[in-house]
This record gives sequence, C-alpha cells and structure tokens, in this order.
Amino acid sequence: MLAGGLTGSVMTVIVGTILIVAVAIPVTQDVITQANLTGITATIVGFIPLFLGVAGLFLAVAMVR
Repeated sequence: MLAGGLTGSVMTVIVGTILIVAVAIPVTQDVITQANLTGITATIVGFIPLFLGVAGLFLAVAMVR
C-alpha cells in the first residue's frame, strides 16, 4: 500500500533530492568534463548541473506546497 498524505510527499522529496544530488549532477559533470568542450559551448553546457539543482529545488518546493 502506498504511503499517503504528508508522509508520501516527504518521501518523494527525499528520494528525488537524493537522485538529483547523488546521481544526476555528478554524472552530468563527468560527461561534460569528458566532452572536452571549449569556448562559449563549455560555458553554456557548464550551467546544466546548476539548472538540475535549481529544478530539484523547485520540484521539492512544489511537492511540499
């Protein structure tokens, strides 16, 4: 049976945060590093981990709200 109410929301936020922080951001940074990008491309692609973090924050706020 699925956890309901506040408990389910809290668990979803915790699991989502762990997935973004422990998996998505490090993997993205590793792929970007191995791509050997330079110039403006490297600058723009370098913002992807930041956007993942911000999106995770927004998702956490939306789930709790």
